[in-house]
Amino acid sequence: MAKIKVANVNDVAEGGLKKVDVNGEPVALFKIAGQIFATSNICTHAHCELDVSNVIHGDVVECTCHGSQFNVKTGAVVLPPATEPLKTYQVSVEGEDVFVEG
Repeated sequence: MAKIKVANVNDVAEGGLKKVDVNGEPVALFKIAGQIFATSNICTHAHCELDVSNVIHGDVVECTCHGSQFNVKTGAVVLPPATEPLKTYQVSVEGEDVFVEG
């Protein structure tokens, strides 16, 4: 897999979410305590886009379609109705450039 430059570290607000594209897949970047994490931007329950709501509680993102919650660091389901975790991506930062393995 290749590293793909997707953003500048300043493009992702602390405690926020930025939608990017990785090989045609919608990916959500999160900045938590200065560290950037990447997951699929699509909820595994009803396939809603997570960036539409941008509801984040610490390291948990909530899908406002039906209330599913996911840990942005691991992709794990925190609160149903989703039962499948979000896909996660390896992230690296070089200088101010954010790369995702894709």
